Amino acid sequence: MEETFSEILETRLKRLLPFLVSVFLLLVFYVPVHLPLSRYLRPDIGMICVYFWALYRQDLFGPFSAFLLGVAADSLSAVPIGLNIFVFMFIFVAGSTSSSYVNMKPFAVSWAGFAVVSFLAFVVKWLLASVFYSKFLVFGSVFAGYLSTICFYPLIARLNIFIQNRYLANEEVVYEQG
Repeated sequence: MEETFSEILETRLKRLLPFLVSVFLLLVFYVPVHLPLSRYLRPDIGMICVYFWALYRQDLFGPFSAFLLGVAADSLSAVPIGLNIFVFMFIFVAGSTSSSYVNMKPFAVSWAGFAVVSFLAFVVKWLLASVFYSKFLVFGSVFAGYLSTICFYPLIARLNIFIQNRYLANEEVVYEQG
């Protein structure tokens, strides 16, 4: 039985959904907000999305998706080109290698794993940016960004879980909250 054009299109869109949602969230969180401390408390949503999808749906969000999301983040942010790409690839590798341990565990395990991996990623990002600018940048703002990223992880993860269970659920992977 042959698939119709709409079925083929729906299948392709479903395969792109994790990447498209990640790009959309990245764009939303880069909208300028003029609130006190908003400059320092901007979470790294791309990092959250890469880690989440690397853990639970590597079949739909591979290294090329992490690379493209890094290109988008580099284009939107004020960091040197390639920095987010490098960090997102690091996050992807860390998430995909720990997926067998974290998958089907309580949410707190995923969150704790993200806290460790993202701390390392923020330190690497800070060190590479400091080398690029030939001076040590203020670590306090980097740490504030790290804390805001950790605090936003449950919200973004729940959104991704909803998308996974609502639109991408099949017999392969369905993530249930523990």
